[in-house]
Amino acid sequence: MKIEQWDGDEKQLLAIAGLCADAFAEPPYEEDPVRSLVEFPERVRRYAVEKPEFRLFHASEHGEVLGFVLGTGIGPGDWWWNRLNETLAEPHRTLWLDQQQFAIAELVVKASARRSGVGRALMKEVLADLPYDSALLACYPNAVAPQRLYASLGWTVIDPHARVSETHPTQIMGVKLRA
Repeated sequence: MKIEQWDGDEKQLLAIAGLCADAFAEPPYEEDPVRSLVEFPERVRRYAVEKPEFRLFHASEHGEVLGFVLGTGIGPGDWWWNRLNETLAEPHRTLWLDQQQFAIAELVVKASARRSGVGRALMKEVLADLPYDSALLACYPNAVAPQRLYASLGWTVIDPHARVSETHPTQIMGVKLRA
């Protein structure tokens, strides 16, 4: 397995978007795959220009994309940071929501490659050498397998039923990157 940072190649981005659409069409997400195929590449292109510490890594083997992880720096003024600031109760807001931190936007592993170390390797790569003290992510409360992976990597549940999104509750998790 080879892990590489996305270099702006559109063909790579479309392969990653296809994996994203397939994964998020599955339960518990059940998102529209056609919409994902359009919106995910648009979001990646926007993040690459607008967000600090933009990182998109993909894992592949024999030319096949096995997984990817997308993350960026966030801070005041960022939609997700602002929603967390409004949603998280004390003491979580003070303990976890710094002026700047890293956020994992997506971690996706192809169904046939799950439980083989792909997600773990991608998470380690995306979090390496960041200039932040902490990282945050959101996952569906009923997405048990991803939660197990995050917990095994030292992530802590901050709020099990946050209302960051209008459409569904999310579980907010965090990890300290520096002691």
